[in-house]
Amino acid sequence: MSIASNPNEPWSIFLPLKHFSAGKSRLGTIPTDFRISLIKAMASDLIDALLQVPNIANITIVGVDHRELTNAENPKLNSFPILEPIDINSDLMVAIGEINRIAIFLPDLPSVKPAEISLALELAAHQKTSFIADLNSIGTTCFFSTVGIKADCDDWSDLLEINPVDLGHSTRSLMEHHLQN
Repeated sequence: MSIASNPNEPWSIFLPLKHFSAGKSRLGTIPTDFRISLIKAMASDLIDALLQVPNIANITIVGVDHRELTNAENPKLNSFPILEPIDINSDLMVAIGEINRIAIFLPDLPSVKPAEISLALELAAHQKTSFIADLNSIGTTCFFSTVGIKADCDDWSDLLEINPVDLGHSTRSLMEHHLQN
């Protein structure tokens, strides 16, 4: 990727998703149906936040098993189905093709706010490539910038550490329902 000549040029966002039944394996201690619902809720909350950021041209969900997340009537939201996934990097490379100004978000960011995304995109616009390490500094939440979004959810304790008022609507509703039962 090259540094964009126009820092206001819109971004193309990509969200890789594993098959829901295989996703978030570190949450294996919770019931499978709830884990799958949680994956969908966290991805929905990230998509909702991304759709509120004006400097995003389009959002493409890459992978299998995600049609219900792209049924929204929003022309910015696209689907790139991978019928036979290889691995996240290979699948993303196929989906990205020749697009130069991209950001890849991992869809386990249920508390991310549009302002954080905007700041990260603004900072990333001045770099050739960059990334944001996750909360535990052992993984990555986004590929493009070095500050901003950190509260990803790799396991149950990560999710419980987030203040419920900071969660997106879908994740918060699911968590409230689960914790009441």
